[in-house]
Amino acid sequence: MAKSNQLGKILQGKIWKFFGGIKPDPLKATSTHAIEELPLPSLITLPLERHLGTGGQVLVKVGDHVKAGQMLTIPGGSRNVPLHASTSGHIVSIANQVLPHPSGFSGMCITIKPDMLDTWTDAQPLANWRELDSDTLIKKIRHSGVEGLGGAQFQTATKFESAIQSCGECNVFIVNGAECEPVATCDDRLMQERAHDIATGIDIVNHILKPKITIVAIEDNKPEAIKAMQEALKDKGQVQIRVIPTIYPSGAARNLIKIVTGIEIPYNAHTSDCGIVVDNVETIFSIKQAIVDGIPLIRRVITIAGENLQKSGNAWVRLGTSVRFLLNHYKLNPERRQRVILGGPFMGFTLPSIDVPVTKATTCVMAPSISEFEEEPEESNCIRCGRCARVCPSRLVPYLMYAYSKASDHTNARKCGIYDCTECGCCAYVCPSKIKLTGQFRKEKAIQRLIDDKQKRNIRAKERQNIRNERLKKEEAARELKKKAALERIAKAQQMAKDNPEAAKELEKKRQEELAQAKERARQRREALKQKQSVAGTAAPQTASSAPGESNGTVTLSTDTGKLKIKGVAGKKMVLENNSMLQGVKSSDSTQHTQEQDRLPLPYNLRQGAVAKHAKIIDIWPEALVFDPLLQKVENPPQDPVRYENIVSSVTPSVFERRIEESGKVKKLPLNLTKKQY
Repeated sequence: MAKSNQLGKILQGKIWKFFGGIKPDPLKATSTHAIEELPLPSLITLPLERHLGTGGQVLVKVGDHVKAGQMLTIPGGSRNVPLHASTSGHIVSIANQVLPHPSGFSGMCITIKPDMLDTWTDAQPLANWRELDSDTLIKKIRHSGVEGLGGAQFQTATKFESAIQSCGECNVFIVNGAECEPVATCDDRLMQERAHDIATGIDIVNHILKPKITIVAIEDNKPEAIKAMQEALKDKGQVQIRVIPTIYPSGAARNLIKIVTGIEIPYNAHTSDCGIVVDNVETIFSIKQAIVDGIPLIRRVITIAGENLQKSGNAWVRLGTSVRFLLNHYKLNPERRQRVILGGPFMGFTLPSIDVPVTKATTCVMAPSISEFEEEPEESNCIRCGRCARVCPSRLVPYLMYAYSKASDHTNARKCGIYDCTECGCCAYVCPSKIKLTGQFRKEKAIQRLIDDKQKRNIRAKERQNIRNERLKKEEAARELKKKAALERIAKAQQMAKDNPEAAKELEKKRQEELAQAKERARQRREALKQKQSVAGTAAPQTASSAPGESNGTVTLSTDTGKLKIKGVAGKKMVLENNSMLQGVKSSDSTQHTQEQDRLPLPYNLRQGAVAKHAKIIDIWPEALVFDPLLQKVENPPQDPVRYENIVSSVTPSVFERRIEESGKVKKLPLNLTKKQY
C-alpha cells in the first residue's frame, strides 16, 4: 500500500526536499550564448586513463595515420570504454603527458597531429534500433565510448547492465537537466538547441531499460530549456518534466532522486541497484549520436567563462584539445596571479598547468579575476560552529572528519563516513574560518584508497602463501609415500631373498646387467662427444673465392688437395654449404674456448697424477760473511763526547756566538738554541 501511495505522489508531480544545501549566486550569464564549433587545434592529446585497464591493448603506433572516430584502444575490464580519435591526423607520440589533475601528475597519452582535413571513418548507425534487443544496444553504447558527461564519468553501459541484472527492469529513469553548478551552462544550451535529439535519446534508453516512469528534471532558472524540452516531449505522454527549485547541489544523483521521488538511496548502495537510473542530458544526446548517427563520443559542449576573457560562451570542443588553446581562442588577459579553474567554482579545481587536455569530465573552464573570485583567504582554527554539518546534503559532520583527517586518524575518519562525502563543497562555502574542507576530504579519500589497496595486497600475499604451504605439504606427503613405498619394496626384497635365494640372485643379476648397459651407453656418448670435438678442432679451413679473370658463374674452391673450379649454380651452392660448415666449426671452437676460459684451473697438487713436491734438504750451510771494520771518519776523535748542552752550560751565549762567528768551520745553531731562547 505504501508503494502505491508513493507511486501516486510521483505521478502527481510532487516535489520533495533533500537535507542541507545552499543557494549561491548562479552566475549563468552564458546561458544566452549559442554553442559555437571550436576550430581544430594543432595537437590532440588523448589520455589512456579509463580507456585501457588491465589487459587492454593500444591499436596504433607512432607514425600511423588515423581518422576521426577511429578506435585507438581495446579496453580491459567492464568499467573501461574504447578511446577514439577526435580528428584525422598522424600519431606523433605515445608517452607520458601532464593530466588535468590538481596534483599535476602525468599519465600515458596518445598525441595526434591533425591534418586539418577532419576525415571521418565510415559511420555504422543502427537504423532499426527499435527492433534490436537491449544487449545489442548496450554493446553499441560501450563501443562508442559513451560515459557520464555530468562530471563523474561513470560508465553508462555498466549502469544500464547493473539496473537490468539487479531488478530485472528499471523502475524510474531520471534525465538530469538540473545543472546546479554555478557558471556552467552547457546542459542548458544543449537542451535549448538539441531538444529533439535528446528526446530521441530518451526513447532509446526507454527501449533498453523499459522503466515504469521517466522524468526529466530541470531547475526553474532555465525557462528556455524547459520550454524547448516541453515542445520536444509533448507527444511522449510517458515522459514527464519536473521543474525543481534552484538549490545546490540538487544535480547530485541521490539528491535528485530524493527531490523527484522522495526516496533516499543509502550511500552503501548504487542507485542502479535500487532500480533507479540517472543520466545527464548530454549523455543522452551522446547515446542518440552513437545509435542513430553511428558517431562515437569524440567531442562535448564546454562553458568557457571568466572576467579576464574578452568573450565567454559555450563551444563544441574536440576531446584532447588543450586548455591553453581554449583560453587563446577566447582572448585571455591574464592578471599577475591568474587562476584557471577546470570545472565549476564548487566541484572544480585550480590547474597547476594550462597545457592539459580536455576530457569527458570537463564541463567548464574558468579564468576569473580577483574581483570575481578573491584570492584564497588565510585559514584559521575551527570554532565548532556547526554550519558545515547543517548544510551537508549527506548528513555528515565535516568538522569532525576534518579533525580526524588532520590528526592522521584514518580509522575514525572512515567511521565518520568519509566515503559518503560527495565533495560538493557546501561545507567549505559556509565555513567562517575559511578552512579548505573539501580539499582535505579529497586527500583523505586518496589515503583511504591507498590503505585499502595495501590491505588487498596483503590479503593476496597471504592467499599465495597459504597456497604455497598447501603445495609444500602435498609434495612432502608425496615424498613420504614414495619413501614408504621404497622401504616396503626393500623389505619385500630382503624377505624374498631369505625365502627364495635363487629368485633373489636372478633379480640381482638382472639389475647388474641393466646397470652395465647404462654405463656402456654413457661411455658411447662420451666417446662420440670426444670424437666430435677432435674433428672440430683439427678441421682444415676452407675458403671459397672467385678467380679474378673468370666470370661470375665460375667459383674457385680451395681445399686440402688443391684448387677446384666449379661453374654455375652448383658451385655457388657448394660455396654456401662450405661457408656454413666453416661457421659451425668456428662457433664450436669459440664455444669450447669460452668454456675452457670459464673453467678455473686447479692447483697443481689437486690435479690428476700430480706428485707432491717438497723443499730440498740443505746439508751444508754457507759460511758467515765477515765484514772489515769501518774506518774512522774523524781523525783524533775526543775521548769524551761533546754535546751542545755542555758547551751552552759552560759558556755564555754571547761568547759562544762570538766563537762560532770566528770559526768558519762551525755553522750557526738552530733557532731554539740562540740567544732569544735563554
